[in-house]
Amino acid sequence: MDLTIIVPVYNVEEFLVECLESIYKVSDIDYEVILVNDGSKDDSLNILKKYKELYPTKTKIIDKENGGLSSARNIGIKEAKGEYLAFVDSDDVIDPKGFEEFFKEGQRLDLDVMVGNMRYFSENKIGEPLFRSQEIKDFTVSKGTKFFLTLFQGSKCFREEVVDDIYKREFICENKLYFHDNLIHEDSYFTPMVYLKAKRIKYIDIAFYYYRQRNGSIMSVVNDKSIESLEKICYMLLSEFSKTDEYGREALSKLLPSFYKVILYRYINSGKDYKQKLKNYRDIFKEVRAVKNKNLEEIFIYFAPTVANFCRKIIGKEIGNTQKIPKF
Repeated sequence: MDLTIIVPVYNVEEFLVECLESIYKVSDIDYEVILVNDGSKDDSLNILKKYKELYPTKTKIIDKENGGLSSARNIGIKEAKGEYLAFVDSDDVIDPKGFEEFFKEGQRLDLDVMVGNMRYFSENKIGEPLFRSQEIKDFTVSKGTKFFLTLFQGSKCFREEVVDDIYKREFICENKLYFHDNLIHEDSYFTPMVYLKAKRIKYIDIAFYYYRQRNGSIMSVVNDKSIESLEKICYMLLSEFSKTDEYGREALSKLLPSFYKVILYRYINSGKDYKQKLKNYRDIFKEVRAVKNKNLEEIFIYFAPTVANFCRKIIGKEIGNTQKIPKF
């Protein structure tokens, strides 16, 4: 079997049919769909059962107690039979033809990781494909650390989401690249780890994934738990710094200060005592030798965080290296 599509499902009856319809329109690939019901309390499970009846040979339902997105994805990985793995969130949709074209090209190139693109959509509005630098578009098949570093050569080009990528299952399992429970925004750890481990990776310029924007989704909320998770992710990635090659180290030297400054800004803006977080930021900054990046904002934060925060508010600067959500 060529591909396993893993769909974690939790209380999304409003959007689930649209999601599944888009997936089952994929026709020119030998694939299975693993639907992981993560303790839904609405009608989601009954909807899944209807699609199991419609597509019995392609569909497997796993019904489990609620454990979160990471646990749902991990169960899907362990049950998968396909050579490759794709993840689709149950409130999003895919373009079936674009998905097929994307997958076939990545399969032809024998990639560990096929990196794709997405569009944001909300109600009846659809955005343009998210920005990818010319350096990324021109990147030929190579190891993940080189690709990781190249992501920082263009403005706002680093993306964390796993849903517009496809992964070779053997690569994921051999490197034990599973999603971590008890983390919010787990993709922020998973994706850099994939880049640090991959031997064959390439961007394929097809925006097959449509990422729904809705109020109250986990990705639209920044709270104390998400900040705690981000701090854990920083230290988990920092532990990889000495283990990777020069490309990986340089990429992490750019990523980690951009992640941790979000934590520091959060503490400053909420009126909390930020002295320990500033010390942590400075320690990370020195350990990854981030001064070589000559990032003026991050150097400014190192010496005068409250002034840097004030200037950021005045000029409206976006925090970090991730892309802003485009206006429709």
